[in-house]
Amino acid sequence: MAGLPKIDVTDIALFGNEASELEDEEVFFSYAVNRKELENFLDEKALIQVVSSYKGEGKSGLLRLVRRQLAAGPDSPLVISAIGTDLSPPLNSDDSDEWTRAWKERIIRLIASEIGTRIGVAMTDDTISLVEHAELAGFKSRSIVSALFDRLKTPLAQVTRDRLGVENPERLIQRYAKGKSTIWLIIDDVDQNFENTARHRLKIATFFIACRQLVTSVPELRFRISVRPNIWSILKRQFEGLSHLQQYICNLFWTADDYRSLLAKRVQSYLERNGQWAITKKYFAVDQSKRELQLIGLVFEDPMPWGGDDRLRQPHAILHTLSKHRPRWLVELCKAAAKSLDINKKSKIGLDELTAVLPAFGQRRIDDAIAEFGSQCPQLSELLSAFSRQNERYTTDELIKTLRDRIMMAVHPQIAGITPPASEVAVAHFLFQIGFLTARRDVSEKHYEHIVYADAPHLLKDRTNLDDGVSWEIHPVYRQTLQLKNVPTKFQKH
Repeated sequence: MAGLPKIDVTDIALFGNEASELEDEEVFFSYAVNRKELENFLDEKALIQVVSSYKGEGKSGLLRLVRRQLAAGPDSPLVISAIGTDLSPPLNSDDSDEWTRAWKERIIRLIASEIGTRIGVAMTDDTISLVEHAELAGFKSRSIVSALFDRLKTPLAQVTRDRLGVENPERLIQRYAKGKSTIWLIIDDVDQNFENTARHRLKIATFFIACRQLVTSVPELRFRISVRPNIWSILKRQFEGLSHLQQYICNLFWTADDYRSLLAKRVQSYLERNGQWAITKKYFAVDQSKRELQLIGLVFEDPMPWGGDDRLRQPHAILHTLSKHRPRWLVELCKAAAKSLDINKKSKIGLDELTAVLPAFGQRRIDDAIAEFGSQCPQLSELLSAFSRQNERYTTDELIKTLRDRIMMAVHPQIAGITPPASEVAVAHFLFQIGFLTARRDVSEKHYEHIVYADAPHLLKDRTNLDDGVSWEIHPVYRQTLQLKNVPTKFQKH
């Protein structure tokens, strides 16, 4: 359309940083998508909220938005951010009560230190204790009172001062916070570097138990936490106390429409940062969805061929599939495709550029899957490599036979929560759960739909209805790397 701006698709600044937590503050908030989950996470009545999603799906970005919006008002509450590993107690114990107490102490002392840094003049014993704790923890330079008393400790002036200290931080925080504004703790990556061992399971589970106990004893506290769903699944099977926290779990999932908004925001942010938006926005549609498609069309060919039989799809829908619904992988894929673009021949990214980078991109996704889900199945690398040069699509019977012939005869997979040895069906269900397999339902002569685990966790598990009539596909992101064989569908055979 005449009047729309031109974009240099090869500019590395176009798509932003792959990791939201590393993005420049101003740039991040210029393209961040305000998802519907924000409403619950900003609700003061919700004592605990836990965002559950895999790496690259936006946990850190959501928590960053929460922190920003909480601090935006004139009467903003105290907001404390931390990484789970920074809070982790240096404990060598197998006692859950000891771990819970240690977590509570670490959290409360963090709060005490943060409050101490914000108190201007400490007039009461409690506030003096908080200030002194902040000083001892290195969070605050010494107050003038501390400096004067310490300087008076000379042979000529026998003035001494006994520091109050923080003997019981939890009681102290209870007294200090009572009747005051809420105190929000935003704790990201509490399960970082998780290994599926008894000690690691105990450590992470007791963190959540400690949070639940703290909001009971200190009603002013609010926790906003992130955790990966596979880790949560492992923990809740073993620790009964976590069942009370299931109500606070929020699963983060990106639809194709969400992707349309996400991509459009990245492009619009780039135009704004380069001074092009103000002079060209009048040429874009008023309707949001149409405007988003126009913005995406500045960077990608629209439509693109996809799915055989001369089918055409819009770029955000194709990218939604190829990046496995993970924004971090989306940005990585877009950047890689932009690098492969020959700007002397074309100015927009098309399917050829995306396809060209899929072998290397897919290998990184296999490496990610092994790192992310290896704690649930130590033999995962062998499970995935067993599909090399096999078919990309299977009936349930074909899938079970392939697993039996190529895996179970040589490997004895151990899967968390499954009594060994794991059956072929249990292995198939696990591969569906981690997104290696996708269910496919043919709904008409020309249309089909894909079903992911979150939509149908009962598939390959219910013995009376094992597959509900679906077939199985290895996710497209892995196909070129594993050099899978194409299996024509009934649509392509016609």
